[in-house]
Amino acid sequence: MTPEERLTYLRDRGVMVETAEERRIKEIRNIMKEPDEIINDDNNIQQNQQMNQEEISFVHIPTDDSIPMRELKFKVNSNDVAKGDLLLDYLKPFFSAMSKKVDLSLLQDQATKQFGTEGAPSVSQEALNKVAQQGQVESFTLVHPIPSNKFTGVNLYLDEVGMLKRLPRNKRGSDIALQAGFNPAPQFYGDLFIGRVKTKPTIKNANFNLGQDTSPDAEWLKRATMENLEYQTEMNRITGKNDQVQASIDGEDGIAKLEQGGLYSWTQTDEEIEVIVSVGIPSSMKEENDTATSSQQPLTIKEVKAGGLKVKFLSRKITVMFQGKELLDMKLYASIDSCMGTWTLEYDEKKGTSVVITCEKIDEVSWPRITE
Repeated sequence: MTPEERLTYLRDRGVMVETAEERRIKEIRNIMKEPDEIINDDNNIQQNQQMNQEEISFVHIPTDDSIPMRELKFKVNSNDVAKGDLLLDYLKPFFSAMSKKVDLSLLQDQATKQFGTEGAPSVSQEALNKVAQQGQVESFTLVHPIPSNKFTGVNLYLDEVGMLKRLPRNKRGSDIALQAGFNPAPQFYGDLFIGRVKTKPTIKNANFNLGQDTSPDAEWLKRATMENLEYQTEMNRITGKNDQVQASIDGEDGIAKLEQGGLYSWTQTDEEIEVIVSVGIPSSMKEENDTATSSQQPLTIKEVKAGGLKVKFLSRKITVMFQGKELLDMKLYASIDSCMGTWTLEYDEKKGTSVVITCEKIDEVSWPRITE
């Protein structure tokens, strides 16, 4: 039987079974203080009106593709409706509860990209964890409010330090941004929410509905690219310069990222990673205090094979053994299909022989780095 058939079989016979997806949905509902069912009957609407409240709809996009997107609502006092984008505060408890631990080494990697090795800011793990516990919400504008859309924008709401918490990439969110004209698609980490905001005459939240607004044929999505171009053109005219593009991701676009002083390099696509490890230079040539002369020749493929080269694939680890010694022990950022790992040898007159390792990712997403 398939997993679905087995689940149906057990439940038809009175066996209580809760799937991982169902547990995840229950966890999300508890965090958002959401009832099991949202009843939108006339009595409920009348009660909200009597309490001088307004319900605003928005949509939750889980990282796990097996969990469907859901429409949620939050209640706003009528006096507070025009007090700005209220989702920025409303979603803080969710992002705080989902994960609290921050990876300091990932922050250092990102800071080095932005500031260089000398200008990177120093932030303690304690300070980062405090930020994570508070729940920081960042909004990413999918559609900018402009006159042609009656100053109505669409935002994605995400955990500001989602990548630093090592949350998985949200592929559905990136796909929506790609449809909205962002190419390459931005990288989002962790669960996302999407909502609508009006900015004229005052800033306030507006309804964003599941189905009508999340369909690939949604009207706002069809107009998004042109409206964003219109906004960007106007901003360029005002400021006299273009916005900076999103920083490139390590290993993408065929640009190799060197690691461990050039011991190996790597590239990636959404589907796989490729690691090139130098093994063809005699070990004596790599020692700083070695007396070997430049007359030593790089090892040939035949010599490397004779040295007993071995490559081992695990779900989160790659090891390379050469001449009975461990040349590489790399704990991976995310999981690979260990059964599909392959390697070949390549020879270069200057660099010697390298082993080219190819691995398929379990999840087809970009990694912010290759190691754990």
